[in-house]
Amino acid sequence: MVFLRHVSVAVSAAAAAVGSALFLALSWWSPRRLRPPAEYRMMPPAQDSRAEDRKQQILVLGLDGAGKSSLLQCLTLGDGAKGGGARGGGARPGGGARPGRCRPTRGFNFMSLRGADYQLDFLEIGGDAELRRYWAEYLSKTDVVVFVVDAADRRRLALARQELQRLLEAEQRLLEAEQRLPLVVLANKQDQAGALGLSALHESLSLDSVDPDRLFLLATQMGRTPTGLDSLQDLLLQLA
Repeated sequence: MVFLRHVSVAVSAAAAAVGSALFLALSWWSPRRLRPPAEYRMMPPAQDSRAEDRKQQILVLGLDGAGKSSLLQCLTLGDGAKGGGARGGGARPGGGARPGRCRPTRGFNFMSLRGADYQLDFLEIGGDAELRRYWAEYLSKTDVVVFVVDAADRRRLALARQELQRLLEAEQRLLEAEQRLPLVVLANKQDQAGALGLSALHESLSLDSVDPDRLFLLATQMGRTPTGLDSLQDLLLQLA
């Protein structure tokens, strides 16, 4: 059993390394741009942009089981993709499974959503204990961090807060103040009983320490009737 665990960790690490190389290669063609301040929990002002400027590289993180893969599937392959087409790589979520029934990502998952005047590149990293240590390594080559939380899983909220705060501490070490990334926190699984709303989740995750000019909270759910995806896509495009 110990041998199998070492093999599993090695495979996960290798997958994360491959994901890093893929994402960094894509980042080479789209260098980061500084963003103007935006209002907390509000969309930033719409701006006129050329098609080649409307590119975003988005790092999708969160604990295992938070719903990251289901979210990407709905956003890029389902009804959430407004006027765009999807391109995926790595471990494609669920192999075409219905939203909300995706298998957990065991490594990384890359998907791209393209429209007439935009391109959103998503890199999801698995949220199990072995892979969380790699999260911070991707901060310097991304434009936005999306942190997905299972708002109905109160038992693991403390762990989600701990991992998010650890990520923010790493960001402070790695990036200058003016380079700090927009942070989009998704209160996911709002269709489940006992799910925390935005205000309660803000308090549970100790988000008072985050600059409100770069913090956005959205409520989402996948399941049979996905909601919140249009707001998420609009926000990501306006941050571009």
